[in-house]
This record gives sequence, structure tokens and C-alpha cells, in this order.
Amino acid sequence: MVSLEWYRTFKAVYKHGNYSKAAEELFMSQPAVSNQMSMLEAYVGHKLFLRKSKGVEATENAKFLNNLIIESLDTLEEVESMYSQRVKKEEKLYVLGISEHLYNSFLTNKLTSFKHLSIRFEERNEELFDLVNQQEIDAAIIHQEVETFDTLSHKMLSSPLVIVGHPDVDTTELDQHIKNEDLRKTQHWLEQQIWFSHMSTNPFIKLFWLHCFNKRRPKVFTNYTIPNEYFMLQELTKTEGICVTLLENAKEFLKNGTLKLIWQSVLYPERNYFLIAHKKQKSFFELLKNTFQNNEANQEI
Repeated sequence: MVSLEWYRTFKAVYKHGNYSKAAEELFMSQPAVSNQMSMLEAYVGHKLFLRKSKGVEATENAKFLNNLIIESLDTLEEVESMYSQRVKKEEKLYVLGISEHLYNSFLTNKLTSFKHLSIRFEERNEELFDLVNQQEIDAAIIHQEVETFDTLSHKMLSSPLVIVGHPDVDTTELDQHIKNEDLRKTQHWLEQQIWFSHMSTNPFIKLFWLHCFNKRRPKVFTNYTIPNEYFMLQELTKTEGICVTLLENAKEFLKNGTLKLIWQSVLYPERNYFLIAHKKQKSFFELLKNTFQNNEANQEI
């Protein structure tokens, strides 16, 4: 029975007029090429190549055979190439950069939308942007808008920072201070509480104090630091205390009553989050954008 590989080898020998060059193209040894041509000649019953000092010369039978098979062989190789490229595209492992505390808000229960996805955790916006810009990762979610020639950007979420706490925290006194718009007493009450934070530098607490009390150095002692905002919120459901967090991250805990809203100040502006990607990753960028938008629409329904 004739082998398709014999015809592939025949095509390479016919093109180069040389067994060695055909072997290089096909990543085969020269004896293997010679052996396949001998078997093909035995199968068709005719001599196909005559050896010369610098290669081989195609016989008339070889020219006739080439005319018969070349079009079909080229078509087959085009199909194989297209299939290989499609499979490669479908199996591409995309890398998305995101901070750990945003992972739950954006990606929990959404991974099945992607066939191959790798998550890279990084807290710093600047580092995530650099990784995207240098094409070391395919996309990222950051909390600042970027406008560069090579970068795509789309606002994915707006969420304020709020103070939430364990349901047993008594806020009677605080509620009265807030009602009276007494920021000094509100601040003092907050400073006396048991505090949780997801970062040792307390960036959310500092931002909240800056916007709500116009102070850069809050007099807050952090009792517990848990380096993941979602895990911090989970622990807060079991331990009496309070924290500053994104409302978006806390909404499920607030909805099911395992945490309660302590204070959502009108003085704190919304914090925006953006999906960014290099322009060369536009297809992945659109896939992410559509996936997040579809999930938001389903949640609203």
C-alpha cells in the first residue's frame, strides 16, 4: 500500500533535485529519503530520479507523477496548516494579571468562559501595566486608566470604599455622630475599634481618611492583617471588628447578612477599575470585556 509520506518526500526531492536538501526540509536522514524513493519507484513500477554528480534529475515519469499529485498534495498541506493554526489559537494559554483582592470580584465563577487561562497576581498598578506593555502578560485589571498608542483600555467597574464590620459591632453611637455630621466624633469612634486590613501599609484606610477626614495619617492601629481582601472579609464574619473595603467586594457578605455596612461616606468618590491589554491581544481583550459584561447583565436580571 502506498504511503502518503512517500509522496511528501517525492515532492521535496522533485523541488530540490537533491536528496540531502529534501532530507533537511523534512527533518529526515538522507538514507531515509533514498529508501522512501526506492519504495515509491517499486510501487509505481518506474524509475523516478536519475542520480547526477550534484543531486538527482527527474525522469519523464517523475514529471508526469508530479503533475498528477501536486495540486492534491498542496491542498492537503494547506488544510493541515489551517487546522494546526486553529488548534494552536484555541489552545493558547492566555495570562491575566490582577491583584488578589480583586480576583473574587472579577473572576470567581467565570473561569469556565475561558478554555486556557493563567492568573498572575500582582498588587501594583505600575507593574501590571508594564507587564502588559512589554507583552509579558496578555491583559490586566488595574485601578487607573491608561492611554497609550499600544494599549487598549475599558472601564469595567466603579466602586466606592466603605467601612464594613461584623454584625455584632454596636454602631448606635456612631450612627448618631454620622446623623449629626460630626466628623470629629465619627473619626474618634472609628479609631477605637478593632481593625482588619489586607495590606500592612493600610492603603485603603489611608485613602478613606484622606477623603473623609482630610488627614493623611489616620490614628488607626491595625489589629489583624490578612494579605487578601476576600479572605480578610471572610475572617471578619467570624471575628468582631471593622475594615475599609471595596463595596463591590463586600456586597455578597452584606447581602447574606454575614457583614454589615458601618459607613458609606458621600465624601468618598468611586474607585474605577479598567481592563487593559496590548493591541496585539485585541481578540482576548474583547473576550474578557464581553464575558464580564454578560455576567453583570445576568446578575442584574
